[in-house]
Amino acid sequence: MSKAFDILVIEDESDLRDAVVGFLAQMGNETAGVDSVEAAERWLERNDASVLVLDLSLPGESGLEWLQRRVDLKEKGIMMVTAAGSDAERIAGRAAGADGYFVKPVNLVELGMSVKNLLERLRVADRWMLDSLTWELTAPNGKVAKLTASELTLMECLAEKPGGIVERATIIERLGEDPDAYDIRRMEVMIRRLRTKISETLSMDPPISTVRATGYAFTAKLDWAGETVS
Repeated sequence: MSKAFDILVIEDESDLRDAVVGFLAQMGNETAGVDSVEAAERWLERNDASVLVLDLSLPGESGLEWLQRRVDLKEKGIMMVTAAGSDAERIAGRAAGADGYFVKPVNLVELGMSVKNLLERLRVADRWMLDSLTWELTAPNGKVAKLTASELTLMECLAEKPGGIVERATIIERLGEDPDAYDIRRMEVMIRRLRTKISETLSMDPPISTVRATGYAFTAKLDWAGETVS
């Protein structure tokens, strides 16, 4: 089973790598370190990290080449570290997805605070938002979808039990219908349309899971604003 870390430090200078890993760990972060892109590739097959502290000048494939090849890494926070600091290299690093850029010798306090701020932004950005006042569902990528009245009711039911199973009967009653007389195919159509709306309008996979013959669950982090009071 993979383990989720806050930070992976990729640095071939062992003294600097140990210093950075130790300092970030003292700040309360789950931190690991490797010495090359190749080692990082193997590490990421078994683990995950929210932020990469990446030396650009590494043996084998360079950090910059790796970022340019692995465009999926742009989803993570990237703090670049290098012995050089030319304008061209900084621009190339930013274009490859870097959120910050540090020239050696690195000030560990400054690096630590930058990583802390980046982690906080990433944790906020990783959440969905449901707003009952505006009838809007906002995805982690910032895109917004307007909900119908029935979709809003469904989402409010799921938001009341984040990650948990909400039974069909509960949703049907909240829709103002009789569970005994309700045609379940109507709900299946509503769920299918909401999933399509999330995929097409928000450009993300819909985190709504069907629990066979039972109900539904919203399987992602969800903040709920403007809860209605009955």
